[in-house]
Amino acid sequence: MSRARLLAVAGALVAFVATYLLLTRSRPTPEELIRHKAIAMADAAERKDLGFIMKQVSERFRAEEGLSRDEVRPFLAGQLFRGEWMRVFTAGVEVTLTSPSTADFKGVYIFARSEAKLLKDLAREGVVASYEITARVEKEADGEWRFVSASWRQADPGSLF
Repeated sequence: MSRARLLAVAGALVAFVATYLLLTRSRPTPEELIRHKAIAMADAAERKDLGFIMKQVSERFRAEEGLSRDEVRPFLAGQLFRGEWMRVFTAGVEVTLTSPSTADFKGVYIFARSEAKLLKDLAREGVVASYEITARVEKEADGEWRFVSASWRQADPGSLF
């Protein structure tokens, strides 16, 4: 085999392996997808994008208190649009896959009246409120992971710093 042919085969092999590794690494796990979704929901809350948040909530949603998706929407709107909070952070986000189509979620959402860009900076400034959310997430027929149930309780912001 000529040297040029050997280099061409080696180059093709390297390109194949690189493409394979990129494709297999670029597929996030369900846990990563759900974690990203939870963080994106916090970003949406900060932007007051209720529509994005509600797209992540299943039509079958039920809160611990029995509230449906449609009943939770005005509650969230009140929290987002009354203008009290400027920043929203997440902390301690945990996702546990319980089957190929279900997962448990737990995380803390921190709302702050602050210009802080980092969670650690909130301890020095601003008013803070935080809620621990425990939820069930399911992969629905369209392939999207959505929150189907949730409960929340007020969390101690001091324990986060």
